[in-house]
Amino acid sequence: MFPGFLSALLNLSQWILWVACVLLILPVLLNVPGKATPWELALYFALLGAVATYAMLLPGLALGERGARLAGNTAVADALRWCRRGLFVVVLAILGTFFGIMVAKDASRPTLSRQEYFSNSYSNAIGREDTGWLQRLLDEGADVDQRLSSDYTPAALAARFSSWPLVLFLLQRGADPDLASVDGNSVRSLAAEGRLLPSDPQSAAALAEVRALLAP
Repeated sequence: MFPGFLSALLNLSQWILWVACVLLILPVLLNVPGKATPWELALYFALLGAVATYAMLLPGLALGERGARLAGNTAVADALRWCRRGLFVVVLAILGTFFGIMVAKDASRPTLSRQEYFSNSYSNAIGREDTGWLQRLLDEGADVDQRLSSDYTPAALAARFSSWPLVLFLLQRGADPDLASVDGNSVRSLAAEGRLLPSDPQSAAALAEVRALLAP
């Protein structure tokens, strides 16, 4: 009974793999690697060949084995059965190798440091003019004067884009108005430039408050 169960389980596994290969053919064809090493290209074509070959050959081998058994040709039937099993093992090994490499490659990708995370998040929060996001970053321990691209502080970057409510928000939480970027821009210098006067009343009011805070 036990050998019969194992044989049935192996047969079921072969057909499960066949279904997986049929479903994988199109995604594999659509995901040709771009800048790939020779090893990655070889693995890609091995994977493509494996899923396509298995999808095409398994039904034929199964039908041939069944026909041979019905005809009483046990030797041919056994040979075809071992062919099916061998093909199953080879394809399974190729799939396992491919997905193992993909998992390892994904795990080896560099992760953002805490400071990089804060820098990216600050830029996104300023782009969205989201004071709630800024507050969460500060609560998580981000420096209110975290240096961003071109050495802008969050407050100076917000001022560069005339987001004066954000500038006021950050100044009220201790941002230094005199820290300059590599091109010399600071909150103080940008607030003094008339060309950055905002057009909407809320921003105008915020700029007035910023200028009042910066007044000697």
